Amino acid sequence: MKKAIPLSFAMIALTAVNVFCMDLDVMMPALEKAKAGIAATFVSIDKSLSGAAKELSKVDLKGEDARNILNVLCKDRPYVVDCSIIDTTGTMIVVEPAEYKKHEGSDISTQAHIVSFLKTQKPVLSGVFHSVEGIEVIDFNYPIFSDKGEFLGAVSMLVKQDALADDVLMPLVKNLACKAWMMQKDGLIIYDPDPNQVGKNIFTDELFLPFRDLVSFSKTVAGSRDGAGSYDFYSKGLENKTVVKKSAVWDTVSLYGTEWRIIIMEADKVLAVTNDMGNL
Repeated sequence: MKKAIPLSFAMIALTAVNVFCMDLDVMMPALEKAKAGIAATFVSIDKSLSGAAKELSKVDLKGEDARNILNVLCKDRPYVVDCSIIDTTGTMIVVEPAEYKKHEGSDISTQAHIVSFLKTQKPVLSGVFHSVEGIEVIDFNYPIFSDKGEFLGAVSMLVKQDALADDVLMPLVKNLACKAWMMQKDGLIIYDPDPNQVGKNIFTDELFLPFRDLVSFSKTVAGSRDGAGSYDFYSKGLENKTVVKKSAVWDTVSLYGTEWRIIIMEADKVLAVTNDMGNL
């Protein structure tokens, strides 16, 4: 049975699907707000990185002025781990704040997004990866050019992706009868209200494999920029293993060619009560 449909057909098709009738009035406005919130954060980060790159092009990249610029870039963003300057060989030559200075000199030239950045010399947003700081993060990189157009390297902002999403999404949905989660196109969960699910891959992790509807739904989400559908999963993640049917809508936010899927879902019909999937 088909579990997901393109959003462009939603307003016609969903009128005939009872599972969505009570949900769309709540989910669609929440989805629009969530998308706008993440998009605005991306715009803000892009603007700050662009400004920092311009300032850095005029100073000694290893001097105190450069450190001050990095500290301003990190300021008032609780989801930021650190900011750094990466030279043309892919080496972190300056890192701030001070607690991360120990990582200066780290060669990150083999990281996939750095390989791409050094080749194209264009802004890049990485997927989730394990950083030299020892945590799962995403990385925003913006090129630094001299006044003469010489490529000098990159200014980098390392971010806890789940903290960024939580900072933006939680205030938008906390008083609504729905929840938000986010995934990469490869199935990796960027954010979920249940922290136990963050960093797991819906396509491959054993937690999700018994839920064929969820896996199928998520693959449709990965392949389509927007849409609507339903899937079966635990009511409140691993905290409540009551299995429910969840109706959901999704859309996409992107920066530097990297796409994130935002899913707004609402629990619907209880299918079973069990602590063991084998009993279903």
